Amino acid sequence: MSTDGEVIALVLADGGEPRHAGPSAQGAKRLVRDQLGRISLEEVATQEEFDRAARQTGCFRRGKPIVDPETRDVIGYEMEEVPIYGPGRA
Repeated sequence: MSTDGEVIALVLADGGEPRHAGPSAQGAKRLVRDQLGRISLEEVATQEEFDRAARQTGCFRRGKPIVDPETRDVIGYEMEEVPIYGPGRA
């Protein structure tokens, strides 16, 4: 885990989250902003690390594609927030 930056979001692996449980660290990455403002994407090593960061930053998965209106190429994806806790959980 990098200690030189601020975790600003967690991004789930493709396939999203299991419907019967909360988001999982398996395949997840964290979006980290360093002291110079640069953004990097890093692996999440453990479920504990994932849980700690999710409580502080929020958790996202790849949403709708962003399409270039001229070329029709996919140039990125929206980030769709994933609720960390299901109904009735806090």
